[in-house]
Amino acid sequence: MRKKKLGEILIDEELISEEQLDNALTLQKGKNKKLGKVLIELGYVNEIQVAETLTKQLSLKLVDCDKYNPSKEVLSLVPKATAERKLVLPLEKKNTTLMIAMANPLDWETIEDLSFETGLKITVGISSENNILNAIERFYGSVDDTWDVLKELPSYDGVEFVKEEFDDEKQQVNFQSLYQNSEAPPIVRLVTMIIADAVNYGASDIHIEPREKNVQVRYRMDGALKNIQSYPKQIQDAVISRIKIISNLDITNRRFPQDGRSALRLEKKNVDLRISTLPSIYGEKVVI
Repeated sequence: MRKKKLGEILIDEELISEEQLDNALTLQKGKNKKLGKVLIELGYVNEIQVAETLTKQLSLKLVDCDKYNPSKEVLSLVPKATAERKLVLPLEKKNTTLMIAMANPLDWETIEDLSFETGLKITVGISSENNILNAIERFYGSVDDTWDVLKELPSYDGVEFVKEEFDDEKQQVNFQSLYQNSEAPPIVRLVTMIIADAVNYGASDIHIEPREKNVQVRYRMDGALKNIQSYPKQIQDAVISRIKIISNLDITNRRFPQDGRSALRLEKKNVDLRISTLPSIYGEKVVI
């Protein structure tokens, strides 16, 4: 018996009309997005309705991440970066089985990767994107844990920043503490990873956006900004200052916009970078 498609089930449940489905399918052709995402963006349904419908389509369990309390051992099985990028959250481990919540349970590649990396059988429950992201922020560790993760980042030996040379002599400013933090190896590796990954992904822009409780990194790919990773607020100033250093900007100037340039040598590929900083309510925003 043929399994019904998402749109068909939504119509059967009288959540959308055939006209709305046709409209969403037409828009989907020009976007690299799942049908459920397009329907949500159009305002025809909400995340919970899509998640509930997927449970019926795929015969999977709908899970509320707020009702779980995964241990540190369970959380350590999936790095926070992976959890945010793939919208997946480890919930509990029983013997040789790991239960996870996913916003896209059809992402078989991620499921297979997690099974291989953990050595466990994976069972999947469906949850909404916001439910998973909120749970990730709540469950994963403090800034101390983040520094431990940063220390494990690869060194990116094949990547080198080339500073632009300017004739004007810059005034030396005594801002020792901030400078030292921005030159710490974990921060250097993190900034290098953010920029090198953007180049490898074919992104045209990198947006580093301070939020109230964290710092969000987004890449512009195929004309759309996509959330890539978020980091604790505590490392915000060091990350921004590191970017200013590689682009010859004044790290002590946080009140006015600045524009700079840098160059990245990624293996045998040279990439010119234009950097802009702009003050915002939660700190300086950077666009590369």
